[in-house]
Amino acid sequence: MAKYFPPSKTAKLRNEILAFQQNESESLYEAWERYKDLLRRVPNHELPLWMQVQTFYNGVTHSTRVMIDASAGGAVMNKSPQEAYALFEEMAGNAY
Repeated sequence: MAKYFPPSKTAKLRNEILAFQQNESESLYEAWERYKDLLRRVPNHELPLWMQVQTFYNGVTHSTRVMIDASAGGAVMNKSPQEAYALFEEMAGNAY
């Protein structure tokens, strides 16, 4: 792993993940797929699932956040990380 992902590259890619922001013209599906692609680009990102969920949720637009919370039946952050991740997957799949 160190050969392909030296610490400097891993840190740069991890920062890209943590700075994720949904583009105004992006659908939920496109944003979710782009976010998952960022995660796949650095397999040793070592970000726990709760942080992945929180980073995505914090990076989406206000209108997308409202839609996610409505689908969750309240604040999605009150769900477990596994439930929130599954909800993102389901909503993105439905939006596709």
